[in-house]
Amino acid sequence: MGPDQEKNFLDSIVDSVIAVDKDGKIREVNQTTLKLLGYKRKEEIIELAFEKICNNFSVSSLKDKLPLAEQELIYLNKEGKKISVSVNITNRISYPHDIIFMARDISKIKGLIDELTHSQEELKTSYIELKVSKDDLVRSEKLAYTGRIAVSIAHEIRNPLTNVSMSVQQLKKGNKIKQEGFKHIDIVERNIGRINYLITELLNCARPAKLDLKPYDIHKILKDVLESNKAKINLQKIKVTENFNSNSSILKIDKEQIERAFLNLITNAIEAMPRGGNLTIITELSGKFFLVKIHDTGKGIPEKDIIKIFDLFFSTKSGGVGLGLSICYGIIVSHGGTIEVESKSRKGSTFTVSLPTEQSFTHRERVGGRKNKNAGVN
Repeated sequence: MGPDQEKNFLDSIVDSVIAVDKDGKIREVNQTTLKLLGYKRKEEIIELAFEKICNNFSVSSLKDKLPLAEQELIYLNKEGKKISVSVNITNRISYPHDIIFMARDISKIKGLIDELTHSQEELKTSYIELKVSKDDLVRSEKLAYTGRIAVSIAHEIRNPLTNVSMSVQQLKKGNKIKQEGFKHIDIVERNIGRINYLITELLNCARPAKLDLKPYDIHKILKDVLESNKAKINLQKIKVTENFNSNSSILKIDKEQIERAFLNLITNAIEAMPRGGNLTIITELSGKFFLVKIHDTGKGIPEKDIIKIFDLFFSTKSGGVGLGLSICYGIIVSHGGTIEVESKSRKGSTFTVSLPTEQSFTHRERVGGRKNKNAGVN
């Protein structure tokens, strides 16, 4: 095939064709190449170094490697805009020392692939959020139902309990009880107090108190909780690591409620390590949320208990009542936050509390959620 025949043949090809000499300069291009790269005349591109229109590519690197099929390269058009191309590279028939680059624009295909990948990720995220929302809805319904039951139970139990308490007080005022009898009266009074406490906790869990939102330092709350547990931490030889972020830790919260939630979580972590271990507390900012991570090196939580950990009256502790984490859950979500748990057998558990940095909701207007990641609770 002569040079003129080859030229006509190249112009008839629908793909971009660029012929490059042994020095890496462009010797010939077809009309498709001009259109792809935004040039009007061949003279504008002939004699240019191939590296000028092919990003980060050296012709010298092709020695003894030809032919090459479907190489993904980046061309640069006249304005410097990047164009993704799939290129077949081979020797030129008419000039054996030259190299032919036959390219097809794959920008649209790559764009579609990126869109599909992004859509797939969005779909996956939506599925996870839907599953979490479903779990949150079920839990919220259970809490609402428990709240209605709790009110009824509290009324039905407290009335006769008040009568019992008043009767005991009257007995104590009388002179007919022997000294031994006062011991039994004390037992009755302690159990009356215990029942009242459980009823109050149940009501707090099912119907969180109205929040008193004020700016407060989360770091100070965490330090205060650690200080209140200092004796137990030292007794159990637990090493505490505070990795607090340097950004502002002032959030608009109900100080007493949040302090109670963190007290429960940190106490759980301490009790998970009776023979010592490491307690690590990390704080960080993530978008519009302030994260507090409480990690212990305890025994972890069985996977079978994951779904139950925030349920009322469920506890893995000997003698535990099973209200603490339910109350924590109610406090966190009433602040518009979430609580996540990760746990591995014999490696410990990590509770992550996310609290919004901006409170733009009213009490219980927004229902937050809980996400479990192979998790459980101590």
